[in-house]
Amino acid sequence: MDTKDSQKIFFWKIEFNRTICPNRIGSQTRNRSSVSGVFVCCLFLILVTSFSNSCASLLPKERRVYPKNPIHLPAGMDIHGWVQTKKEQYPNRLRVYDLDSNSYKIQYFRRELTSIGSFISCAAYLRQTNTKSIEMLEMISNVNYADYHKSIIPRGGELGPMNERERTEILLPCIEEFLIAPQSKE
Repeated sequence: MDTKDSQKIFFWKIEFNRTICPNRIGSQTRNRSSVSGVFVCCLFLILVTSFSNSCASLLPKERRVYPKNPIHLPAGMDIHGWVQTKKEQYPNRLRVYDLDSNSYKIQYFRRELTSIGSFISCAAYLRQTNTKSIEMLEMISNVNYADYHKSIIPRGGELGPMNERERTEILLPCIEEFLIAPQSKE
């Protein structure tokens, strides 16, 4: 078969497809353009969503330090005794994680709900600086839908503080409530 014969067969097939399926070529083009349009829209939404979430960030570490550091411990108590006292003071609302011999990570859940029905929790690193005091560092707040009664912690939420207002209205009141000296259990 020479080149002219193969070209004739090729063009015959194209003509046959146009005759038998006149809308096939146009529909393929339309389907491809609609699929690519949907793909571009989905990609755009994913990018917008990811950038809108990533633009917000926590305040810098120096603004997430307890302003009244160092926290003085009661006489004769070290960080371990103080944390144990806090665990007894808030048995259902405090989670404590040992990090090393002189530091802990705590997560404290406030009892009161926000106006939208969520809980506020705050977390921080505690470290003993000397025998009479501790420091509270890297504080964060979390407004979420966790229920400390059911130990569903955490279920997502808004991590903060993202700005000074959230620091003063959400984070610091939570930390101050946690630091109240034990007078009675819950």
